[in-house]
Amino acid sequence: MNKIRIDELPWEEQRSPAGKFHSFYRNISVALGGIRNAGTWGGGHPFDLQLRRIPPGASVCPFHSHLGQWELFVVRSGDGTVRAGDETHPVKSGDVFVHPPGEPHQITNSGTADLEVFIVADNPPLDACYYPDSDKWALRPPGKVFRLAEVGYFDGEEAPVAGAPPYRPSAVPPLPPAPPFAQRKRHPDDLPWETWQSPKGKYRESFKDLSGALGDVLNGWPRSGHPFNLTLSRVPPGHAVCPFHIHSTQWELFIILGGTATVRAGAETGSVQAGEVVLHPPGEPHQIINTGTAELEFYLIADNPPVDYWHYPDSGKWGLREPRKFFRMTETDYYDGEE
Repeated sequence: MNKIRIDELPWEEQRSPAGKFHSFYRNISVALGGIRNAGTWGGGHPFDLQLRRIPPGASVCPFHSHLGQWELFVVRSGDGTVRAGDETHPVKSGDVFVHPPGEPHQITNSGTADLEVFIVADNPPLDACYYPDSDKWALRPPGKVFRLAEVGYFDGEEAPVAGAPPYRPSAVPPLPPAPPFAQRKRHPDDLPWETWQSPKGKYRESFKDLSGALGDVLNGWPRSGHPFNLTLSRVPPGHAVCPFHIHSTQWELFIILGGTATVRAGAETGSVQAGEVVLHPPGEPHQIINTGTAELEFYLIADNPPVDYWHYPDSGKWGLREPRKFFRMTETDYYDGEE
């Protein structure tokens, strides 16, 4: 079982020379076997999770935008201020907000105690950053920070010709404007609990669709929505969230906030409790069951793969996302019904 306890991970420090940008971080995804800035295309995970602790008055990093990366923030404790484009907004414990590519953003601890935030980033194959306050750029590979000195497309390729018209590359359509930041920040207390259960009640869950409240479309990525999905869930004692199942392509990560549970992961069975994180990659059968005496509460982070289907080993069923059908297989020949 791929499980870690958050408070057992070391704090690593990141500090600028004068201390304006200062934070401590725990690389949760790296501890779970991920590779920093590498998605599944590079042997890593489809998203990266860190816990950042920011001292009063400090910012995590300069005001910047990403070329391709999305970032989702969950405020664990403390108070802060977020710059998002031309807007500035206060944030507090429990707030959840998202920054799409192209939006300059920065979080600063404006309180008197440490500010702790979970930061979830997708891992795009290519990314670059722009820093509006200092007019700098950074390229992830090759890891260079620079300022632009604009040149012509053919500069250095051939001798210049006097009076030649400048080369004009084809225009690139601009990114659509992001919704106002106020529509991309939510507090769980402002959202209703939704509840579902199976006919006989073996499976029961109350949840808040935090990503949906931020504009995500479940299972809509990359056509719409976000590259990851976040829900806050509660499960009463004696109940499971869903049957023992396998995803063909989806990754799921559980951050346990309260209670205790038993997790089935493949052939393993183990216990989890508040402060622990469990990761299930595609192909691993898994199930979480509240075997404690109090309510089980957790964040669930899942990527949004374009396609997915499921298998239920205990009952021999399969499920399709689209069309949403469940079935058992009756094996046939490849050409059956074709000729």
